[in-house]
Amino acid sequence: MKYELEKRGDVIYGLKITAEPEELRKEVNLIAKEIGKNAKVPGFRPGKAPVPIIKKYYQDEIRDALLRTFIPRKLGEVVEKEGLKLLTEPGVEDFKFDLKNDTFEISLVLEVKPEVELSKEDYTGIKVKKTKRELGDKDVEKVIEGLRNQLAQWKEVEREAKEGDLVDIEYETEVEGEKEPHKGSVSVVLGQKQLWPEVEKEVLEKKAGEEGEVEFTAEDNKDVYGEVAGKKVKVKFKVKAVKEKELPEVNDEFAKKLGFESLEDMKKKIREDLEIAEKTREQEEVEDQIIEELLKKVNVPVPPSMLDLEIRAQAENQLMRLAQMGVNVQQLSPQAIFEMVRPTAEKTVKVKLLLEKVAELEGIEVTDEEVEEEIQKLANNLFGGDYVKARQSLQERGLLPLIKEDVRRQKALDRLIELAEVEEVKEEEEK
Repeated sequence: MKYELEKRGDVIYGLKITAEPEELRKEVNLIAKEIGKNAKVPGFRPGKAPVPIIKKYYQDEIRDALLRTFIPRKLGEVVEKEGLKLLTEPGVEDFKFDLKNDTFEISLVLEVKPEVELSKEDYTGIKVKKTKRELGDKDVEKVIEGLRNQLAQWKEVEREAKEGDLVDIEYETEVEGEKEPHKGSVSVVLGQKQLWPEVEKEVLEKKAGEEGEVEFTAEDNKDVYGEVAGKKVKVKFKVKAVKEKELPEVNDEFAKKLGFESLEDMKKKIREDLEIAEKTREQEEVEDQIIEELLKKVNVPVPPSMLDLEIRAQAENQLMRLAQMGVNVQQLSPQAIFEMVRPTAEKTVKVKLLLEKVAELEGIEVTDEEVEEEIQKLANNLFGGDYVKARQSLQERGLLPLIKEDVRRQKALDRLIELAEVEEVKEEEEK
C-alpha cells in the first residue's frame, strides 16, 4: 500500500490510499472465494464457480467488500503510524477501482483530534485569587425571605394600588397603523416592569373597579416596548382587583411546611447548604481564572464535529429552560438558538480539549470505582438514588463512556488547582 497524507488545516487532513497490484489481487481473490461459497452463476453448481468467473459476475460486490474491510484496515494502519485520532467517519472525495488492471485508489477527508501545544510549564504556578466570603445570619435570613415569598398568599384589598401589589386588569390597546385594537386581561405585579411605564403610572393609585386611559408615543426601544416601539399607542384599562402579598410568619409551622423538623433545623440546614454552595463558588472561581489564563497562552483548534455536537446539546438545554419558564419554544428559530449558544459551545470544546491534554501530560487515569461514584451522584440527583436506573439510562443513550471522560477532565482540573498559586482575599464589604 502507498499513501499520501496532506494537512489541510489544524483538524482536517486529505488522505490518498493506493493499493499495490499484488496486494490488491490477493485481497480480491480472498473476497471472491468468500462470495463464491454461495454464488449462483449460470453453468455452474451453487458454490462451485471458479474465482475468475466470480470476479467477472460480482464486481460490485467485490468493490463493496473492499470498502467495508480492506479500506478500514489500511486506514487503521495509516492512522496508527501517523498518530492520528479520528473524530468522525472519513468522507470519500474520489474513488477509482479497475478490477481488470488491479488498480484501486481512494481519496478520503479526515477530521482528527487536534494536537494541543501545551507544556507543564504553561500550567504550573498560575496565579489566581479566591474570594472568601463570611457567611452570617443575614445570608440565612435572605434565603428564608425567599421561601416566605414562595409561600405568600395574595389577598384582595379595598385600597389604591401601590408597588408590590398584584393587580388584575382588563385592557384595550390601539396601536398606530393597526386596524383592530388588542383586547385582553392580565395580572401583573406593580414595580416589576411588567407593564409599559406610561400604563403602570396610571394604574398606580387606582382602586378595584376604577378605569383609566393613557395615550403616548412609545420610545424606539424594543426591549421595553416590543413591536409597538416608535408608534403612537392608546390604552384603556379597568382595574378588576388589587391584591397585596401576605407573607407567612416564620416559625416552626412554617418550617414544617417546607419539610424541616423545626425552625432551628431549617436554619441549620440552610446554613449547611449555603456553606456547600460557597465552597462550590470558590472552586468555580479558581477554575475559571485558571482556564482563562491557559486559553490566553494556548491555541486550541476547534473541530467542526465537536462544535456541532456541543451547539446542539447546549441549544437543547436552552430550549428546555425556556420551556420551563413558560416560553412557547415552537415560535423560536432553531438557527437563532444555535447562534446564541455558539460562543459558549466553542469555549466548552476548547476547555475539554485543553483538559484532556493536561490529563495526558499528567498521566491521569480513571478507575472503575470513580466511574461508579459518578453514576451514583447522577442517580442521587436525577433518579432518586436508584443506581440501576441511572446506569441503564446512560447505557441506553450511549453515554457511559462520556462519564469516564468527564471524570478524567475534572481530575485534570483538580490537578491544575493543585499546581496553581492561589491567594485568598476577603470579599469587600458592600458600601
